Amino acid sequence: MMKAVNVEIMGLSLTVASENGDEWVKNLAQTVDERIRQIQAGGRTVNSINLAILAALNFADELERLRKDHRELIERIEALNGRLSQAMNE
Repeated sequence: MMKAVNVEIMGLSLTVASENGDEWVKNLAQTVDERIRQIQAGGRTVNSINLAILAALNFADELERLRKDHRELIERIEALNGRLSQAMNE
């Protein structure tokens, strides 16, 4: 069931629909707000749209790196599983 959760990002109040509960959404909003503040602290003077886009690019980069790491781990596990199965059959 979707539930509306009120959060604040960049000083803006937003209502977000989520099935994951208030704390989950509030933690996500806090993470986004912190990332935006980090970008601002980097000395870049940009408007809020640019800050949001830069934060999105940061998260997209992080996500793609994690996906790549995940794929590599799955491949290593599958290779180890194959070697284990082969060793057990010998």
